[in-house]
Amino acid sequence: MNNNKTFDAVEMKNAIQAKHRGERMGMSPEQVRRSIAERLNTADDPLSRLWRRLTPDRAEQPSVGKA
Repeated sequence: MNNNKTFDAVEMKNAIQAKHRGERMGMSPEQVRRSIAERLNTADDPLSRLWRRLTPDRAEQPSVGKA
């Protein structure tokens, strides 16, 4: 087993989540959903392209934060 880690996935996840919390601080749940939908509808990253391909009829309303 190699213990010489050069990449910490948990540290990266925590940093990304902290960044997103800062960007969305003070937003209502609806504003957060709209912000996420806007990013998913316009970004060219693999996750956004996959989301658009899998949910073409729901492209405007992601179900983020809904149980």
